[in-house]
Amino acid sequence: MLNETQIKELLTNTPFAAMPGNFVDFCLTHGRTRIYGPKQYLYFAADEGNTLYLLLSGRIRLYLMGEFNEKIIRVLSPPVFFPEIVLDGRPYPHAALSMEETEVLALNRDTLIQFIEKNPAALWDFYKMLALDLRRSYRQIRNLSIGDARLRLGAKLYALAHVHGQQTPKGVLITIPLSATELAGMCSLARESVSRILSELKDSNLIEIDKKSITVSDPQKLSHWIHDRSARSHSSSE
Repeated sequence: MLNETQIKELLTNTPFAAMPGNFVDFCLTHGRTRIYGPKQYLYFAADEGNTLYLLLSGRIRLYLMGEFNEKIIRVLSPPVFFPEIVLDGRPYPHAALSMEETEVLALNRDTLIQFIEKNPAALWDFYKMLALDLRRSYRQIRNLSIGDARLRLGAKLYALAHVHGQQTPKGVLITIPLSATELAGMCSLARESVSRILSELKDSNLIEIDKKSITVSDPQKLSHWIHDRSARSHSSSE
């Protein structure tokens, strides 16, 4: 469990560095730390959106549940506030599930809104977080609209390596364990298709696989592969 000094360090680092100076004290005064074990829900879609969370440690999976499958929207790593969208006073649009032991700082939405009303400069930082989420959503929609399953999965692996990557002697390790089923949920593909494409990417020396761990051997090489395949896909559709 993080102590007050560690939480303060998180809050004074990006993306919160530009917040008003009293924002840290506000969070420490009004926030409540909560710890979740692996695969515990923080909230479900359509629940009353009365709480925002600062992710202190661990990882959170945001997803939508359909009748027969689930669509993973995003995997969160600290430090990040979520879900900013409930500042509009409406219910949660998705579910949030801890992927491992996770600690969060929970803030009541109405209390946070009162702080923002007294410190309107803070609204700009939340706006930038929302704008970044919107850009991610546009990129996700674009990638999911691609008919080429290999291109779709390759783009997702590249994005995961960029956001959750750790440099190793073998390349960039995606630090979140991912099963073929979870990747399928991220890419709207069948699990069997994901398993087959992962094997192809491994045979092409673009990735290495060790159980649920995936390492992108050379992100630049994978990026070139994505762009080349995208160009061929566009030319063949014209």
